[in-house]
Amino acid sequence: MGPLTEATQAGTVVPSRRRAARLALYLGQMFPLQQMLPYAMFHFFAIWFTLQALGGADVVRVTWTAVRGAATVMLFLLLMRLYDELKDAATDIALGRSGDPLYRDRVLVTGAVRIEDVKWLRWAVTAALVALNLWPARGWTAVAFWIVFAVMWCSFNWFFWPPMSRYLLVAFLTHNPISLLLGAYVVALFADRFGSDRIAGSAILLLVGLCLPMAVWETSRKVRAPADETSYQTYSRVLGWKTAALVPAMFAIGSTVALVIVARDAGLSPVFTAVVGAACAAVVIQGMRFRLAPSRQSANLKPWANLYATTANAGLVAAVLASKDVMW
Repeated sequence: MGPLTEATQAGTVVPSRRRAARLALYLGQMFPLQQMLPYAMFHFFAIWFTLQALGGADVVRVTWTAVRGAATVMLFLLLMRLYDELKDAATDIALGRSGDPLYRDRVLVTGAVRIEDVKWLRWAVTAALVALNLWPARGWTAVAFWIVFAVMWCSFNWFFWPPMSRYLLVAFLTHNPISLLLGAYVVALFADRFGSDRIAGSAILLLVGLCLPMAVWETSRKVRAPADETSYQTYSRVLGWKTAALVPAMFAIGSTVALVIVARDAGLSPVFTAVVGAACAAVVIQGMRFRLAPSRQSANLKPWANLYATTANAGLVAAVLASKDVMW
């Protein structure tokens, strides 16, 4: 018998008796580690290596501090997913049971995973994050960690204003900057390890350039063709599908401009500029395609957002390593 067994009633699932199996199922659907682990590593080292290049280092270093920081970034991304799951659980289940195609097969909706499992994982991830960042208890890293953790916890509580969940744009404006704070945490690690005097002015553009791909992803996944709209709040409902089609492209362009300037200041190869520019162009073209011919197929902008985010982060890592030696 596998981890899931179909019940006799259609549309219901008997969850596995083992929590580990249920959590594996949850992660496989909502936070696939084969995708998220590489993304977290690329995101961390895109900032870590580029800060060193901007600071004039001839050799970029991987340290134990970097290992701890990369693990923290990964766990923070998972905690954000868990917080979103918990605070939206009732709404998501209702949408799934109403037949919304985005939610009807989710494991919490089918009953394959219990809400108690998600809560348990939330506390386990929280404990791991605190353990990783207990020492050193002072310095820029400690300050940045607790700021990120506090802001993220506030977002879990809708910043103490639950009606925010009904206002998509307000939720975006308050939640999306968390990715910028996560980047600032990496900068704090860098400052404690190499000295705050090594932080170049272009570090601000670096953080913005790697924060905006999250905005590209967020806005691209909530765009639907007019015929496919349901009660679920999407940017195409709030802004109108013609405007929503171009929003991810605008964020991708902003990210690309920032990263091209950073690459120039860090002395990186023009190949990076060409590659990230091509990925940006793909997002723009797909957005225009949806605007000119809206359909369920053309509304699927998320794969192109994923492509851009991966290219921006992994491409920056590759560009730095192509121009610098790396040492432990």
